[in-house]
Amino acid sequence: MNITEKAAYIKGLAEGLELDPKDKNTKVLKALIDLVQEMAEEVSDLEQCYDDVCDQIDALDEDLAGVEDMLYEAEDDDDASQCSCGCGAGDDAAYEVTCPTCGTVIGLNEDDLSEEGMVCPNCGENLEFDYDEDELDDDAAETEDAAEGSDKE
Repeated sequence: MNITEKAAYIKGLAEGLELDPKDKNTKVLKALIDLVQEMAEEVSDLEQCYDDVCDQIDALDEDLAGVEDMLYEAEDDDDASQCSCGCGAGDDAAYEVTCPTCGTVIGLNEDDLSEEGMVCPNCGENLEFDYDEDELDDDAAETEDAAEGSDKE
């Protein structure tokens, strides 16, 4: 039995007593029963609102969990494929360039160098690459040899 049903039950009991409607005590009792019934209805309305809010919060929580999953999944994918500066060079970076303006170290691969320039992801400075093709091949071979040597250890 919920609170509204209990208030109605008490009202029915009072009406069953067949009290004199002109008596002062009867008027007080009737006013108290009406008050209890109004309070019971208000509590029932609040309980319904509470349940609705809980349902909305649960739905938002599920939606937020989905967004978090997508966000953290994307972050994990980015972490695996990017160098520390966020430029996207990642683990395949064969060269490092230091920005003369802000000092950010940027990892580059041969594809990045073939563009002959880029914009620093940290400060926006335009960086130009001037290199000799033979130097590039020698440096790449040294980097690969060093990487193979560290893998054997």
